Amino acid sequence: MIAPTSPTRRRHVLAPLAVALGLCLSAPAAALQGAKKPARPPSDRAVTKAWRKLGPDGRQEIVDWFSAEVEFLDTFQMRLIRFALEDPERPPLLWPERESSRTYDAATHAPSQPIERKWLPEGSRVLKRFRVRVFKKIPERRLDSAWEYDYATRELRRVPGKSLDDVERIFQNALAGFPPNLDMAEALVERALDDGAQRRVLEAFAHAYTDRDGRAFRGVSLYDAWCSGFEMEMPDVDTLGVIHEVLDDWSTWKAPVRKQASLYDRIGELFADARRHRGLRHALARSYLTGDVVLRDNYQLNLDRLHALWDMNSSEPKTLAKRLPAAEDWEDWLDQTFSRINKNEALWAAGLGRRATLVADAARVRATLARVMREYGALR
Repeated sequence: MIAPTSPTRRRHVLAPLAVALGLCLSAPAAALQGAKKPARPPSDRAVTKAWRKLGPDGRQEIVDWFSAEVEFLDTFQMRLIRFALEDPERPPLLWPERESSRTYDAATHAPSQPIERKWLPEGSRVLKRFRVRVFKKIPERRLDSAWEYDYATRELRRVPGKSLDDVERIFQNALAGFPPNLDMAEALVERALDDGAQRRVLEAFAHAYTDRDGRAFRGVSLYDAWCSGFEMEMPDVDTLGVIHEVLDDWSTWKAPVRKQASLYDRIGELFADARRHRGLRHALARSYLTGDVVLRDNYQLNLDRLHALWDMNSSEPKTLAKRLPAAEDWEDWLDQTFSRINKNEALWAAGLGRRATLVADAARVRATLARVMREYGALR
């Protein structure tokens, strides 16, 4: 199957943007004056209120009907989803759930400091406060995804506790303009963009964060903690664990570590390269199927440029993957690529058009849900 190149290919570069904005470039003024205004879409509150009045059977019937209707939408977004899901490596349920993070073994990496690692209980105030501190800069997303890409294994993982056919999750996503299976398609795109160059480092940073008292923080990885940007402490078992696992260097530093500055500098270099690698691919995967997507790691200001980049590569993940930079070339590559887009009106307009088209496609997903609920008799 050939990738659904772009909403702008073989048409004037501004055409998708005009369509998405509801503009008719050739209709006479008289026709526009006589046209009826489209009905205003129902509010989220009205749709949700109607949904809450339904019983389990009614909700299931609506979700089944909606899913069947959306599958036949001939939109750019749905064509991209079908392309991403074509010939999957394995059926969805054969991908395992995300495993719990491991901790580094003190006896192996810091035998002179054999402090036992103990998981904080889920209801712990210390754990809750720490999670808020770590993730406060990560923007919330409306998509409730049941999938994620694991850079350590280079495989997809199902998010624990989230059923793939949960009618409530499917409804909430539809209300936000996300069709079923968009989340899996997005994870597959992220996988296609990753060449595994930083796998070893990202596997090391996937270990759970622990402090010097031996407390282990479930749901917070070393990668999460380092991304947060705040000053933190790391026990020798974790710092040395990263060095031992990534560099196989067991002699430069030993517990108790005296030269902590040089150790942290080296770990910082490893992390910076890994974040550049993962951050760019994560942002590109997020923007593949969604127009107004929320991005992290300072990529939000470059959303239109990311859409332009996809358009430049015919929305083909494997093609773009070959052109993405190594971590050490990340800054120069972004400067050159984004500068090229900034200076080329056609490329810039294509990015705007792609984004606007996907926004319009999301509106059609939501409109389909509303129509199905009306025809079912649940929504007036």
